[in-house]
Amino acid sequence: MGCNIKKYSIKGVLYVLLILVFLIYAIPIAWIVLTSFNHDVNSMAIPPRLFQDFTIDNYIKAFGGRGLRLNFRNSLLISSVSSVLALVIGTPAAYALSRFRFKLNTPIYMGFMLARVAPAMIIAIPIFVWSRALAVFDTVGLMIFVNSSMNLAWVVWMMRVFFDDVPLQVDEAALIDGCNKLSCLIRIIIPLSMPGLCSTMIFCVITTWNEYFFTLVLTSVRAQNLPAALTTFTSVYGMNWGQMCAAATVIMAPVLIFVMFMQKYLIKGFTMGSVK
Repeated sequence: MGCNIKKYSIKGVLYVLLILVFLIYAIPIAWIVLTSFNHDVNSMAIPPRLFQDFTIDNYIKAFGGRGLRLNFRNSLLISSVSSVLALVIGTPAAYALSRFRFKLNTPIYMGFMLARVAPAMIIAIPIFVWSRALAVFDTVGLMIFVNSSMNLAWVVWMMRVFFDDVPLQVDEAALIDGCNKLSCLIRIIIPLSMPGLCSTMIFCVITTWNEYFFTLVLTSVRAQNLPAALTTFTSVYGMNWGQMCAAATVIMAPVLIFVMFMQKYLIKGFTMGSVK
């Protein structure tokens, strides 16, 4: 009896903690969404009052008058192309580091991670200078290159772990059946590691979609994404809360929908290799 009471009390504490954590994350998101449909948000000096007249004017003004449709297109193009490029380049590199043993294996692997370990400002300064010299500053191509390079480190790091979980005997059996290394990777190893590949892709898309610092440093108008465009809603008079929250809602919605559809692959990817 005492054990059952203790068991239920522990469950109760865990449920209370879970609800508290959920509220910590959910309440600010709910406030942003409600404010985006709030009519009385023209006062730029203080946060608006909620539950006023329902309207979609904030979305029309933000994406029509302010031209955030260009920023949305930039975010969509940069996040999708850079993630695909990082996967196409990083997956074979991760496979090579997982299967081939040579003297520079570990230094090369650690070198990929230096791009993520180093402070962003150290990387952004030379890229800013080079982009000005090469006349590619504030271009979508530059942001695709930068985000692909940043994501490449994550792809190599994560995919090598997933490839290590695939037994080497699978490669040997494929080679005996007539596959070369490339066909073995494409036809055998990648399908077996598909949950890990999907979770890596989700991680890259989310990281690129929410990228702010490099966009702020390396763009001005033409190649800005949605997170960087949020700074345009502030002025010396205050904040335009309604339009800012409308833009923030649009920033959150595609990622939430994308993760909801890819959730099963994300969970499988995170649990690969946990049970031998």
